[in-house]
Amino acid sequence: MKYKSLLDIPFRTSDKYPERISHNDNRKDSPNPVKYSEFTRFIRILAAGFKYYGINRNDHISFFVNNRYEWICTDYALIALGAVSVPRGSDSLPPEINFIYRHSDSNNIILENNEQLIQLLDVFTIEDWGKCRHIFIMDNDEGKKLPDFILEKTVYYSDLSETGEAEYKKNPHLVEELSELIDENDLMTIVYTSGTTGNPKGVMLTHKNFLQNVYANTPRLKIDVEKGEKTVVMLPSWHVYERAFEFCGIAAALTFVYSSASRFAADLESVKPENLISVPRIWESVYQKTIKALSRMSFAKRNLVLVLIKINQMFISSSLYLNGCYVSLKKRNIMKRSSVVIYHFLRLIVFFPGHLAAVKLFKPFRDKVGGNLRVATCGAGSLPKYLDEFFGALGIPIVNAYGMTETAPGILSRTIDRNTFGSAGIPFDDTEVENRRDNGEITEIGEKGTLFVRGPQVMLGYYKNEKATKAVLSSDGWLNTGDLAVRSENGEYIIVGRNKDTIVLMGGENVEPEPIEDKMKESRYIDHAVVLGQDQKQLSAIVAINDEELLSMAEELKLSVPEIQTEGKYSIENDIIYERLMKDIQSLISRDQGFKAFESISKIKIVTNDFTMGKELTQTLKIKRKYITDKYQELVDKLHDEGGRKKK
Repeated sequence: MKYKSLLDIPFRTSDKYPERISHNDNRKDSPNPVKYSEFTRFIRILAAGFKYYGINRNDHISFFVNNRYEWICTDYALIALGAVSVPRGSDSLPPEINFIYRHSDSNNIILENNEQLIQLLDVFTIEDWGKCRHIFIMDNDEGKKLPDFILEKTVYYSDLSETGEAEYKKNPHLVEELSELIDENDLMTIVYTSGTTGNPKGVMLTHKNFLQNVYANTPRLKIDVEKGEKTVVMLPSWHVYERAFEFCGIAAALTFVYSSASRFAADLESVKPENLISVPRIWESVYQKTIKALSRMSFAKRNLVLVLIKINQMFISSSLYLNGCYVSLKKRNIMKRSSVVIYHFLRLIVFFPGHLAAVKLFKPFRDKVGGNLRVATCGAGSLPKYLDEFFGALGIPIVNAYGMTETAPGILSRTIDRNTFGSAGIPFDDTEVENRRDNGEITEIGEKGTLFVRGPQVMLGYYKNEKATKAVLSSDGWLNTGDLAVRSENGEYIIVGRNKDTIVLMGGENVEPEPIEDKMKESRYIDHAVVLGQDQKQLSAIVAINDEELLSMAEELKLSVPEIQTEGKYSIENDIIYERLMKDIQSLISRDQGFKAFESISKIKIVTNDFTMGKELTQTLKIKRKYITDKYQELVDKLHDEGGRKKK
């Protein structure tokens, strides 16, 4: 089914399933289920209200609100008007909000509450407020006093809805009239990549970019439209991963239940969703709770469960292989492939009884995520293979996916029928993917290269940043993802690293390491810092300490030179020095300094500063991230161990 624009999606679904529940907000004490007919009516009301207050085509609207029912309604209302939304979460720091508002040339702003607005008063200038026509606020908190010049511009959603209702009655066909003006190539949104004290880039995305994800991904989700499936939402709606999923889900008449971190586990059990999108951190948390539950079992029962998990992993692995779902980084001849097929066929027979026992025994584990989960898509970071295999053995199917903000976001994904452990999957329909060497040639099977993508989902470019656009987007439409990948014999791709510096944590948070590293170097003890954490729960860092300051610190702490222990060739190991450096770092990388909680440094490895130009450093004395991580690979592995740093 083709759509003229994203605006068509909810109205087509509403026409066919008007009585089906579209949204339920479990974050509230008294959730109020909303039908699809009510959902689309509220879109009409908001569109009419925004139009009354002067929002027109091509206006840029900053939009700082966390996921809730009003979020998606507002998004569609702005789409109807042809305005360009500039979304971010309400937990964004005021300086970040100010930068995005200014850089995006926004002339209106949407906030969640008065408290959020009050925080902006310290960073927005009179000129900023002068350019702002209206401040729309979802929650009317009359207890928070606002200055008069701000009150004059403020419109609460209660007033917006009342005005919109009156305007809608005057012209009930406004949305249809506006829809005729929309083209799929119109700029629909500008989504800013994560940044801290540096400047984030504004990714320009069109209707066509997101529609490609709707066309390519919705069939892969295999949602039963007639049944009326459900999903529980915890990820922020402004993130392209969640946003694209909601477009797909609305197209398939899904019911969305908004949750929160504190309620998520309980909502999974009570709502019993069939579909779920997630990030690796969620499954890491579930895994840890499951392992903790296993530790409380009797010795005999715990070992029975662990043995059955292993047996079921082998059974599923063989079953997948026989269905063509495997990772092979070498091109094999027919004899080699045939022998492996026979091996997996025999293993399938041997482990079949254990598989049946596992299916029955592991039902309580599946019930913890509702018991009806048909598929959980995991993106915004690579899912570790051990989680992949563990949950697969329990009968909780997780489909890994790969993409980026610049592709709205889908590029690769596994499917329910082709769910290969450890793989990022196969390209979306109508998507070209090439793995290239540094010289531009296509890599062989199993050879590492940089992943390039071309297709309808590729962005227009970065807003007001032609240099950055040209650095990643060629004139013929190929986007350099900056990610390193290898191609399996059967055409599947495995993401193995990153050329670009952006770090994606297990929770899906994007972190730009350079501002953090620069801030850490404000400590008199630190000459260089390399922030790490790709696909980890938290950030860690390799810290090159200044030799003179190290001796000075040792003297101050009454440590002799022999007490400054050295591990291997580079690493300095001393608990007192470690604690002193961590205290410095924690004071520098804090909310007071403009950093978010997930940008804090949890662990460090201290190394001697033997960084030299041409090796660890460029000619302009910038760190060579890949060279350093390769050089200190053993230390990096220790930082990423579950046990963390072991004190001596």
